Amino acid sequence: MEKVMLKNSFEGKLREMTKKVLDGGEITKNEAMFVLKFPSEYLELLFECATQIREKFRGNKIDFCAIINAKSGLCPEDCKFCAQSTKWKTQIKRYPLISVEEAVQKAKEAYNMGATKFGIVTSGRGPTDKEVEIICEMVREIRKNVPGIAPDATLGELTEKQAIKLKDAGVDHSNHNIETSPRFFSKICTTHTYEDRIRTINILKHVGIGVCCGCIFGMGETYEDRVEIAFELKKIDPKIIPINFLNPRPGTPLENQKIISADEAAKCIAMMRFVNPKKQIKVAGGREVVFGDKQDWVIKAGADDLMVGNYLTTPGQDYRKDWQLALSLGLELPEHIKVISSAKNQAQASS
Repeated sequence: MEKVMLKNSFEGKLREMTKKVLDGGEITKNEAMFVLKFPSEYLELLFECATQIREKFRGNKIDFCAIINAKSGLCPEDCKFCAQSTKWKTQIKRYPLISVEEAVQKAKEAYNMGATKFGIVTSGRGPTDKEVEIICEMVREIRKNVPGIAPDATLGELTEKQAIKLKDAGVDHSNHNIETSPRFFSKICTTHTYEDRIRTINILKHVGIGVCCGCIFGMGETYEDRVEIAFELKKIDPKIIPINFLNPRPGTPLENQKIISADEAAKCIAMMRFVNPKKQIKVAGGREVVFGDKQDWVIKAGADDLMVGNYLTTPGQDYRKDWQLALSLGLELPEHIKVISSAKNQAQASS
């Protein structure tokens, strides 16, 4: 009897919060904390409410994106989670900026995996002007040769002049994450500040490039930090919020950090959906290792965008599993996937 009363109490408060969000209201930081600490035994109830919010504000479609590690390693920054820093002894491939031709080929591959956005990602604090020129050429060629995909750029710190060039070349969005809360940031990186990141985000907004800005959960931050992250992102107001989960990389200072549990990660996604109900919420790095065979939790918790293919220094799962996952949950795939699937089926039938 007591257990039933307890469940009813949790359910009552959660449904009240859900109704408030569905009616256009906003939850408080205390209510966001309530989501993070919601009992795992009632997770299906949390999924039901998060799904209601996602469907109300984002519809029943899913989006896919993909990235290319266009310049790997060689980064002077000391982000403790990152295998690309020269400060850490990690076993990754290190190479300068790839060619325009390779970028176009990878964009075509991304399109065939169902991606509608293709991120050109480079390591380092920020690009040189020469690198920006080459990346602008990549963007123009992708626009020309792969018209069904939007080229994005994740290049680190940018000057306004560089950002304008990227915008003029056709960059759709640019990703620049806050990574964690303002309080915890200096525990993760000391070679640049939280304010440095905000400065680049403001430059992107100023020149009219869509901002993609999110975080990494599971780096040792507190629940209070996680709530602060969600509300900071609400204040920043990006077009897309990517959520990553730490996948500890050998050789980095966080290599022994315990991987966040699937239920804890799901609550982070749900909390982000409650705080930012109208945003496109993408789940990217760490998804496979954190959720394992519970990939459906990612969408049930409120995400409406998945990264397909590989990440910067770690592999992703087969993109066809992501298609099947979305379809199994009744979500509508990007339109061009139907064309790709039809063409593949016809080719198999005629062979």
